[in-house]
Amino acid sequence: MSKSNKNRDRREQVEQMRRQAQAAERRRTLAVVAACVVVALIIVGIAGYSILQDRREKEALKKQALNEIGAKETGAGCSPIKEDVASGQGEHTTDRVDYAVQPPSFGAHNPSAAEGGVHMYDAEDRPEVERLAHNLEHGWTIVWYDDSVASDDEQMQVLEATAAKFDAEGDDPRYNMILAPWTSDDGDPIPEGKHIALTHWSIHQPTYKPATDNKPQDSFGESLYCDTFSGAVLDSFMKKYPYDDAPEGFLWHQGG
Repeated sequence: MSKSNKNRDRREQVEQMRRQAQAAERRRTLAVVAACVVVALIIVGIAGYSILQDRREKEALKKQALNEIGAKETGAGCSPIKEDVASGQGEHTTDRVDYAVQPPSFGAHNPSAAEGGVHMYDAEDRPEVERLAHNLEHGWTIVWYDDSVASDDEQMQVLEATAAKFDAEGDDPRYNMILAPWTSDDGDPIPEGKHIALTHWSIHQPTYKPATDNKPQDSFGESLYCDTFSGAVLDSFMKKYPYDDAPEGFLWHQGG
């Protein structure tokens, strides 16, 4: 065999080996791409299922009566209601307030209350504590939840479903309730090692009575501390301390 023929055969063998190597590389690339696509589809499928399941669970919770949402009243780990003699009625300030009771159930407050119609905040959108204290003066009940609750998806789902139930009631003052975070930046932890605090500024007047003079009424801060959220506990608390039962609860009757 001539030298030129040998060289040609060698080149053909090299070219064949190169084509085989390229084909093998393409097969490996396609296999990797196919595997990535399968993994991506699985991840998307799991995420989509999780979102769908979450929506279904929220819808199911919203359909429940308030006293059926969350823990049972006897299983929420609540202490007896703590009552403090209140002060700060009509006392407005734009400064930060160091509240005697934390989370506050009364006290000096910002001149502007948080807007109505919002029943739940997170740490990113919550108004200043001093604004929420003004809502207390107007008869709102505040349900404060701590960081451990905020980081628990299941508990937050219960709170969100509760807020949605109150949203559905529109501007009816009987549903003046706000779920708000109480963070480590706000002050001391919720007392007694609890994670939920219900607060209301009361005048011990559950039924509306028009004022007969302009003298400030005696008022009291009512605080209920619980291990976990209970719609039944909230329902009982708001019935005991309705929106009328507040230093400025009468505002809801003006113009009526």
